[in-house]
Amino acid sequence: MRVAALLLMAFLISACAVPEQRGGPDPLQFDATAMEGANSAVVAIPGALTSIRVLFPLDAVASRNRAVAYYRLPGYDGRPEEEWVDIDRAAQRIARLVQENGLVRIDLVGHSTGAVIAIEAAKVIRQTSPNTKVHLHAISTALPAPQPVLAGVRGAAGTVAAAARAGSLKPRVVWLEYYRRLAYGPGAETDPQVAQAADALVAANDDRITLPSRGLGRRHTRALRQWRNKNPERLSGAQLDFYHGAVDPVFPPRITARFVDTLPGAKLHLIAKNGHLLLLTYPQVWDRIIAEIRSP
Repeated sequence: MRVAALLLMAFLISACAVPEQRGGPDPLQFDATAMEGANSAVVAIPGALTSIRVLFPLDAVASRNRAVAYYRLPGYDGRPEEEWVDIDRAAQRIARLVQENGLVRIDLVGHSTGAVIAIEAAKVIRQTSPNTKVHLHAISTALPAPQPVLAGVRGAAGTVAAAARAGSLKPRVVWLEYYRRLAYGPGAETDPQVAQAADALVAANDDRITLPSRGLGRRHTRALRQWRNKNPERLSGAQLDFYHGAVDPVFPPRITARFVDTLPGAKLHLIAKNGHLLLLTYPQVWDRIIAEIRSP
């Protein structure tokens, strides 16, 4: 059913790795002059089907010694739509940025799929630039296999329930209804105060919420089903902070906690009454991350 397929791809907000075309534009966007003069940098990576614009609050940390770079996903921000996301190649590109500029510190900020890319980039950097301080800030992280497949099952059930609540099979109508639960979890249907916040969020973002073009969701999400977080011990020495909604319907907090426990020294910060869209529902996450980036 095309409605379910479209909504499922849109809902995942996570991504993966399949062979990516070579020779295209550099996926990293940054000011070359600022990067050359910096000794540290922030690299921000959005989730699937998302523009780097959602991460622009990080522009606030740019300074004489700290540059900010953004990793662009296919079909967004000037990258060709026909390309595929490749987690390993993305990680290697970010690690090369560190090496080429002799950075003494790198802060990796990733949302959902972007958090997976950041995790893999941190592993590579710890190997290739062991003297570089690495701090990972993961927001609503995606999880290793088989969780992406199970997330798809949960999403399919959620979209069916959303269609029933909306009394419609129109993709946009159903997606907007599911968006409420995606943002705030089950409280969007059961708690009047949360429901009011969910309605306000949808109203405020209605003109920005779009369904992906045919095929783009597949190019953004296919390989995450195969990601297994190999060699987590390579993250040893990095500072790892995970910010996750306590009622995230995509990647449940209980399973996320088990995943974070497998990473050396990682910390999980659960945000009460929030779902998968922390960037919208909990903007205070930026205050916390920016404070960490500015800390010694």
